Amino acid sequence: MGKYDALLNKVQQSAPRKVNDHILVIDALNTFFRNFTTTNLINPQGVHVGGMIGFLRSLGFLTRTFNPTRIVIVFDGQGSTAARKNINSDYKANRDINRITNWDIFDNKADESASMSDQIGRLIEYLQMLPVDMISMPKVEADDVIAYIAKEFGKDNQKVTIVSSDKDFLQIVNNNVEVYAPTKKKVYNSAEVREELGILPENYLVMKALLGDNSDNLSGVKGLGPKGIFKHFPDLVDKPGTDLEYVFEICEAGVEKTKVFQKILTNYDRVWQNYDLMNLMEPRLSDTQKVLILDLMDGCPSQLNVMAFLLMLKQDNIEHGITKNTESWLENFRYLLTVKK
Repeated sequence: MGKYDALLNKVQQSAPRKVNDHILVIDALNTFFRNFTTTNLINPQGVHVGGMIGFLRSLGFLTRTFNPTRIVIVFDGQGSTAARKNINSDYKANRDINRITNWDIFDNKADESASMSDQIGRLIEYLQMLPVDMISMPKVEADDVIAYIAKEFGKDNQKVTIVSSDKDFLQIVNNNVEVYAPTKKKVYNSAEVREELGILPENYLVMKALLGDNSDNLSGVKGLGPKGIFKHFPDLVDKPGTDLEYVFEICEAGVEKTKVFQKILTNYDRVWQNYDLMNLMEPRLSDTQKVLILDLMDGCPSQLNVMAFLLMLKQDNIEHGITKNTESWLENFRYLLTVKK
């Protein structure tokens, strides 16, 4: 049978792909805000469209690069941070609503906020013309929906690629789940997480709980850094399933010898709270919300409406904003219509 091995491999590789074989899950607002602040495109009427156009350009690039069988775009729901703010009112309180993010274009925060809102609304209308799925649930953060999709489908040997610059997603990376960080243009699999962060992905949450997260306004143990964590808690580096109990046991045993152990124990409640708030291993979703997500994933995405998409570009005076050949750009998505359940 040796001489037929190559032929058999080709047959196996060319087997029809199913709709959930490789799911590309996009952190929508993370992607939008990154483009909003870096893509300063203005239409002929002088209206900023950088966030919307930048998002669509990114979507085309991601589709060509990863060749997914399904694309799911997840937005934060209204009041998405409420559940975590009930645990810690400081959660994300540092995201100052009065701070302008794009000084080159806007003179005040009110104008910038209005532009963001208008562009996101119009972006959703464009996305409705493409064969992609969109999810937004009231009082649910996008992170939880993304993590649930990744964990639920990754465990069945289906591939999931998460697109986000949020490092919190690195805790759920495994053999079937990877994270693409657009700002670094880098794909994080288990080996990449281990190499760059010096820790197994599944133990990363424990390290985050100890260090805190400035982007979420969660303070950690003062005076403790990654090097100190690796020195005092070596099992976190390469022993799967190492948890916070292991950390506290070591601290209790050596509390009289090392000041950092005293600090960790003093901040016991804060560390556990950080762990709870940043935990994507157990997404904050009700059973009903999980069913709704699975129902959507059980179906197939909508059709590709080329004419409507082109008409919208013309209405917005941005016919050549995405690319010089928009129809060719749209062809990137046609493959999504061919995959079956």
